[in-house]
Amino acid sequence: MNITEQLPDPLNSFVIDVPANEYYDFELPANSTYPLKGVTYPVDYGHIEGYTGEDDHELDLFVGSNPNGVIGYVLVFRGDDRPDEHKFLVGLTEQELAMVQDQLEPVLVGHDTFSNLNDLLDAIKKYKDKV
Repeated sequence: MNITEQLPDPLNSFVIDVPANEYYDFELPANSTYPLKGVTYPVDYGHIEGYTGEDDHELDLFVGSNPNGVIGYVLVFRGDDRPDEHKFLVGLTEQELAMVQDQLEPVLVGHDTFSNLNDLLDAIKKYKDKV
């Protein structure tokens, strides 16, 4: 069974944009000064349907391999006077969390964990798309 099938709404609407262990090229212009050109995500990376992040794109979510794993977020620097962006985490092993943080290290502003799924659900409420 896929971990997302075990998650409550809206987390179970998770759409994988980049599967685990796949490299994603940010396709930045050659003259870009952004410190990351791309990353290899150690876990499935995608978005939650109906939620919008600080970058005006779908709200990002990392989904790990452990249904009882780490729940939280990483905060990354976006550059060019754009606000820092939250990327949420659910079900990560400690090793998967360390690998995510390692991949994002050049732009990692902060991170924190939640004690349970309800705390995560409360944190993402403000990102719910307004109809």
